[in-house]
Amino acid sequence: MDNVKVFDALDRKIEKLLGRLKQLETDNEKLKTDLAAARRSEKEAGDSKGVVERLEREQETVRERLEKLIHALEAADEKKS
Repeated sequence: MDNVKVFDALDRKIEKLLGRLKQLETDNEKLKTDLAAARRSEKEAGDSKGVVERLEREQETVRERLEKLIHALEAADEKKS
């Protein structure tokens, strides 16, 4: 094989590798973007979970207070009767 063919073959392989490298760089950037979006979503979901838990605790407190008021009203009504 003469030198020209060797260099041509090497040149084609290098071009192919450079093309693959560019594709991998593009894929890497897309994955970075997707990862950042996933992390934002995870954080927002965590924040939402905290809000839901707080609202559930508040709802339970309100429920307990209403039950006490209902019992007090029923007791007052029984005394009245």
